[in-house]
Amino acid sequence: MREFSHLLKSTGNQEYYGHKYILHHTAEIGRSIDEVVYLCCTSSVAYEEVIEPGLRAVGGSLDPYKDTDRLLKLLERLQPTHLVVHFPSKAAIQWAVRHQVKVIGVFADSFLGGGILTKLRHARLAKLLNHSGVDFIANHGLNSCRSLASIGVKPDKIVPWDFPYELNPADFSEKALGSTDIGNRNIVYVGAMTESKGVGNILEALARLKAENLTPKLTLIGRGDLSRFEAQVADLELGDQVNIVGGLPHSEVIEKMRWADIVVVPSWHDYPEGLPLTIYEALTVRTPLVISDHPMFLNHFELGKEVLMFPQKNAGALANCIKTLLTDAEAYATLSTHSLEAWSRLQLPVKWHDMLGQWVRNGEKGRQGLLQYSLGQYTYHQPRQGAERPRPGLTKL
Repeated sequence: MREFSHLLKSTGNQEYYGHKYILHHTAEIGRSIDEVVYLCCTSSVAYEEVIEPGLRAVGGSLDPYKDTDRLLKLLERLQPTHLVVHFPSKAAIQWAVRHQVKVIGVFADSFLGGGILTKLRHARLAKLLNHSGVDFIANHGLNSCRSLASIGVKPDKIVPWDFPYELNPADFSEKALGSTDIGNRNIVYVGAMTESKGVGNILEALARLKAENLTPKLTLIGRGDLSRFEAQVADLELGDQVNIVGGLPHSEVIEKMRWADIVVVPSWHDYPEGLPLTIYEALTVRTPLVISDHPMFLNHFELGKEVLMFPQKNAGALANCIKTLLTDAEAYATLSTHSLEAWSRLQLPVKWHDMLGQWVRNGEKGRQGLLQYSLGQYTYHQPRQGAERPRPGLTKL
């Protein structure tokens, strides 16, 4: 919070969509009640700073899963009346329940299957989240909410949430493939630069295409282990095709996604995300989208009409999807044309600022108003036809 407040004030830029929005609405809620304290556990240094009237930022400089004693001491010192937990911290939620502090979880995480230890951990978490002392649990996107229900959280307590968006596909013209040579085509990835986000798989797919004398360019945008992927680029002899740029202001990211011919979101199943904003933003700018079969991406889209999908970690299938879009003008135009329909279907009625504002300001009435949008009470869209997992080897999915 402190860092992106300083960035906004000094440059007017935000690195990720939502920073300006969260800052504004959090401060607004704080001014209406007394103060909001935003606790960043994993800050590089400990700090405490009033960054706007009604909003104070505190840096804990701790690992919330390992340094639970320090985390709880911070909570004891801050003495909140309401606690919003943005990650599944059992320690923080248990502290709130024990001290009769009103508490909710507002996550952007998936809760998938795994071995026996993961299942036991999920079962213990679900039991805690179902406690009457927890008002409700919100998660970003429908599939992430359904994953909470799958581990045992009561559907009546699970509220899907989303951001409001400043832009939508109606603001952009549809795109056509045109006659540009494939060597001058551009693929863009935006996200964390980590292996489990599938970055290495994009590079492997590019190498496969190069073996067929197809050499599109790739721009990788995001923070993380850049040196690791620079080394992979060198090993695969892709230096003349790949540009690793690190983090960019959000406005430039949107420009890059619109400029691109394809946006790729290749996350592995074990990457614990909800529905990444990159998917919303690629649909917004009408750039055709290639995504993995991450469980959080399934059942939202009509494959071959709105997106192309490939099995996680399968560089050959990813290469085939890229080749299809860069050689088949009809397939390319179809995805761009139907981006508005896909984007519209992703929109949810509960927005982040309304959710927090109602809960903090309106007490039980606010809570009940939000619970009418829970999985157990509200009718959300059903899985799409043609949204099953892709089969390896398919190019048009």
